[in-house]
Amino acid sequence: MNIQPGNLIKTTRARIGCPEGTLGLVTERLVGSDSGIVIYVVALQGMLAWRHYRARRFIEQDLEVVS
Repeated sequence: MNIQPGNLIKTTRARIGCPEGTLGLVTERLVGSDSGIVIYVVALQGMLAWRHYRARRFIEQDLEVVS
């Protein structure tokens, strides 16, 4: 899977406060310095503001590219 910032995605796994199938926009791609794990920062559509932002972090297996 090739996820890049700017991709529209949907979540494939439910999380607390974020049901499966929630749409979002990838805003940032982070790589762990020790582990090399890729983490995506996603601005979620329809989420209530929590601490004044609606971004959550996901690993690649929890996301599906829509466009």
